Amino acid sequence: MRALPLLVLLAGCSEASASAGHDIETVFYISKSDDHNRVDYGIHVDSNCAPTGDAAVYPYWREFEPPPPVRTHKLGAFEGRAYGISSQHTIKKTGDGGILEIRLRQFDKMLITITTKKERDRCMAHAVTTIAGKQAELLSVHVTLKGLMSVDHVVVHGTDLQTRAPIEERIDR
Repeated sequence: MRALPLLVLLAGCSEASASAGHDIETVFYISKSDDHNRVDYGIHVDSNCAPTGDAAVYPYWREFEPPPPVRTHKLGAFEGRAYGISSQHTIKKTGDGGILEIRLRQFDKMLITITTKKERDRCMAHAVTTIAGKQAELLSVHVTLKGLMSVDHVVVHGTDLQTRAPIEERIDR
Protein backbone atom coordinates (compact mmCIF):
# COMPACT_ATOMS: atom_id res chain seq x y z
CA MET A 1 0.00 0.00 0.00
CA ARG A 2 1.45 3.37 -0.89
CA ALA A 3 1.96 5.90 1.86
CA LEU A 4 -0.21 8.96 2.39
CA PRO A 5 1.50 11.78 4.30
CA LEU A 6 -0.65 13.18 7.08
CA LEU A 7 -0.30 16.74 8.33
CA VAL A 8 -1.82 18.93 11.02
CA LEU A 9 -5.57 19.64 10.86
CA LEU A 10 -6.69 23.17 11.54
CA ALA A 11 -10.46 22.57 11.66
CA GLY A 12 -12.05 20.78 14.64
CA CYS A 13 -13.70 17.42 14.11
CA SER A 14 -13.64 15.85 17.56
CA GLU A 15 -14.19 17.26 20.99
CA ALA A 16 -14.64 16.40 24.63
CA SER A 17 -15.42 18.35 27.73
CA ALA A 18 -12.20 19.57 29.30
CA SER A 19 -13.44 18.35 32.65
CA ALA A 20 -14.92 14.97 31.60
CA GLY A 21 -12.16 12.39 31.94
CA HIS A 22 -9.81 14.24 29.64
CA ASP A 23 -10.31 11.84 26.73
CA ILE A 24 -11.29 12.79 23.22
CA GLU A 25 -13.02 9.58 22.20
CA THR A 26 -12.73 9.86 18.41
CA VAL A 27 -10.20 11.80 16.36
CA PHE A 28 -10.70 9.59 13.26
CA TYR A 29 -11.79 6.02 12.61
CA ILE A 30 -11.38 3.00 10.34
CA SER A 31 -14.50 1.21 9.11
CA LYS A 32 -14.71 -1.99 7.09
CA SER A 33 -17.04 -3.44 4.50
CA ASP A 34 -18.26 -6.53 6.36
CA ASP A 35 -20.28 -4.73 9.08
CA HIS A 36 -20.96 -1.33 10.66
CA ASN A 37 -18.48 -1.73 13.53
CA ARG A 38 -15.28 0.32 13.41
CA VAL A 39 -11.99 1.07 15.13
CA ASP A 40 -11.89 4.57 16.60
CA TYR A 41 -8.69 6.39 17.55
CA GLY A 42 -9.05 8.51 20.67
CA ILE A 43 -6.53 10.59 22.59
CA HIS A 44 -5.91 11.06 26.32
CA VAL A 45 -5.42 14.74 27.16
CA ASP A 46 -4.72 16.55 30.41
CA SER A 47 -6.75 19.41 31.93
CA ASN A 48 -4.98 21.81 29.51
CA CYS A 49 -5.98 19.59 26.54
CA ALA A 50 -2.36 18.56 25.88
CA PRO A 51 -1.55 14.90 25.05
CA THR A 52 -0.83 13.01 28.29
CA GLY A 53 2.43 11.54 27.01
CA ASP A 54 4.08 9.68 24.16
CA ALA A 55 1.34 7.00 24.14
CA ALA A 56 -1.74 9.23 24.39
CA VAL A 57 -3.49 7.94 21.24
CA TYR A 58 -5.41 4.69 21.70
CA PRO A 59 -7.43 2.55 19.26
CA TYR A 60 -10.55 0.69 20.36
CA TRP A 61 -13.50 -1.14 18.82
CA ARG A 62 -16.80 0.70 18.64
CA GLU A 63 -19.49 -1.92 18.01
CA PHE A 64 -22.76 -0.78 16.47
CA GLU A 65 -23.99 -4.31 15.65
CA PRO A 66 -26.13 -5.75 17.02
CA PRO A 67 -27.92 -2.52 18.01
CA PRO A 68 -28.40 -0.98 20.81
CA PRO A 69 -26.49 -0.15 22.84
CA VAL A 70 -23.19 0.84 21.21
CA ARG A 71 -20.39 -1.07 22.96
CA THR A 72 -16.67 -0.35 23.14
CA HIS A 73 -13.72 -2.57 23.98
CA LYS A 74 -9.95 -2.83 23.51
CA LEU A 75 -8.39 -4.37 20.44
CA GLY A 76 -7.27 -7.97 20.74
CA ALA A 77 -3.75 -9.09 19.80
CA PHE A 78 -4.74 -10.06 16.25
CA GLU A 79 -6.70 -6.84 15.75
CA GLY A 80 -3.74 -4.84 17.05
CA ARG A 81 -1.67 -6.05 14.10
CA ALA A 82 -4.28 -4.77 11.67
CA TYR A 83 -5.37 -1.56 13.43
CA GLY A 84 -2.60 -0.87 15.94
CA ILE A 85 -0.20 2.02 16.27
CA SER A 86 3.42 1.33 15.35
CA SER A 87 4.82 4.55 16.85
CA GLN A 88 3.72 7.77 18.50
CA HIS A 89 5.36 10.66 20.30
CA THR A 90 4.49 14.11 21.56
CA ILE A 91 6.06 16.92 19.53
CA LYS A 92 4.95 19.87 21.62
CA LYS A 93 2.86 20.76 24.69
CA THR A 94 1.45 24.22 25.33
CA GLY A 95 -0.74 25.77 27.98
CA ASP A 96 -3.83 25.01 25.90
CA GLY A 97 -3.03 21.91 23.85
CA GLY A 98 -0.29 20.12 22.01
CA ILE A 99 0.86 18.17 18.97
CA LEU A 100 1.43 14.42 18.74
CA GLU A 101 2.58 12.32 15.77
CA ILE A 102 1.60 8.71 15.16
CA ARG A 103 2.08 6.01 12.56
CA LEU A 104 -0.44 3.22 12.11
CA ARG A 105 0.85 -0.33 11.77
CA GLN A 106 -0.73 -0.92 8.33
CA PHE A 107 0.14 2.59 7.11
CA ASP A 108 3.64 2.78 8.60
CA LYS A 109 4.93 5.30 6.06
CA MET A 110 1.95 7.56 6.73
CA LEU A 111 2.66 10.19 9.35
CA ILE A 112 -0.43 11.37 11.24
CA THR A 113 -0.14 14.58 13.23
CA ILE A 114 -2.84 15.24 15.78
CA THR A 115 -3.23 18.72 17.23
CA THR A 116 -5.18 19.24 20.44
CA LYS A 117 -6.40 22.60 21.68
CA LYS A 118 -8.61 23.99 24.40
CA GLU A 119 -11.42 26.06 22.93
CA ARG A 120 -13.67 27.64 25.52
CA ASP A 121 -14.38 24.79 27.95
CA ARG A 122 -13.78 21.96 25.46
CA CYS A 123 -10.79 19.99 24.23
CA MET A 124 -10.65 19.67 20.45
CA ALA A 125 -8.54 17.23 18.42
CA HIS A 126 -7.53 17.74 14.80
CA ALA A 127 -5.86 15.53 12.18
CA VAL A 128 -4.91 16.37 8.55
CA THR A 129 -3.79 14.27 5.62
CA THR A 130 -2.91 14.67 2.00
CA ILE A 131 -5.82 13.12 0.13
CA ALA A 132 -5.69 13.08 -3.67
CA GLY A 133 -2.73 15.47 -3.50
CA LYS A 134 -4.47 18.07 -1.32
CA GLN A 135 -4.23 18.96 2.35
CA ALA A 136 -7.41 17.68 3.93
CA GLU A 137 -9.04 17.03 7.26
CA LEU A 138 -8.82 13.29 7.94
CA LEU A 139 -12.27 11.95 8.80
CA SER A 140 -12.06 8.21 8.23
CA VAL A 141 -10.57 5.31 6.34
CA HIS A 142 -12.85 2.62 4.85
CA VAL A 143 -11.42 -0.83 4.16
CA THR A 144 -13.15 -3.00 1.54
CA LEU A 145 -12.40 -6.61 2.34
CA LYS A 146 -11.90 -9.44 -0.13
CA GLY A 147 -12.66 -12.64 1.73
CA LEU A 148 -12.04 -12.93 5.47
CA MET A 149 -8.40 -11.89 5.76
CA SER A 150 -7.61 -9.89 2.62
CA VAL A 151 -7.99 -6.22 1.65
CA ASP A 152 -9.24 -5.30 -1.83
CA HIS A 153 -8.85 -1.53 -1.45
CA VAL A 154 -8.92 1.35 1.02
CA VAL A 155 -10.63 4.72 0.65
CA VAL A 156 -9.39 7.67 2.72
CA HIS A 157 -12.15 10.25 3.38
CA GLY A 158 -11.74 13.86 4.36
CA THR A 159 -12.49 17.51 3.74
CA ASP A 160 -10.27 19.69 1.53
CA LEU A 161 -8.86 22.42 3.79
CA GLN A 162 -8.95 25.10 1.07
CA THR A 163 -12.40 24.52 -0.39
CA ARG A 164 -14.04 22.64 2.55
CA ALA A 165 -15.42 20.20 -0.08
CA PRO A 166 -15.48 16.45 0.60
CA ILE A 167 -12.45 14.63 -0.83
CA GLU A 168 -11.43 10.98 -1.03
CA GLU A 169 -8.67 8.80 -2.41
CA ARG A 170 -8.88 5.12 -3.31
CA ILE A 171 -5.81 2.97 -2.70
CA ASP A 172 -5.82 -0.47 -4.32
CA ARG A 173 -3.97 -3.34 -2.64
